[in-house]
Amino acid sequence: MGSRNSVTELNELFVEAMNAGDLDLAMSCWDENTVFQTAPGTEPVRGIPALREAIQQFIDTKPHLTIEELHRVEAGDVVLVALKWHLAGTGPDGQPIEMGAVDSNVFCRQADGTWRIRIDNPFHSQHIGF
Repeated sequence: MGSRNSVTELNELFVEAMNAGDLDLAMSCWDENTVFQTAPGTEPVRGIPALREAIQQFIDTKPHLTIEELHRVEAGDVVLVALKWHLAGTGPDGQPIEMGAVDSNVFCRQADGTWRIRIDNPFHSQHIGF
């Protein structure tokens, strides 16, 4: 199992989990207070059951996820990260799908020193071209 000792390691762990289709490992990247924006203009999901359902929908595409960190602002135990992501997978109809955007994430250091995602807004800004 991957490490969560830095924001970079947590991001790498999340990509590994998504690409492996490992929902439990992906879920370990968040905490019980996480707010996740599932799509542009929708109400964000809150709480582990709703978050689990939202992430399962991404995993169901059998994704190949890549990320590139663009910017980071650190304030002690809280870090804001902007990253560009791209996901290629298969839609429910069996057709290939691609999506991507610039993600804004807020990470919080836990009492045990590990990091978790507190706010995840993967559709902060749509980007054109991959």
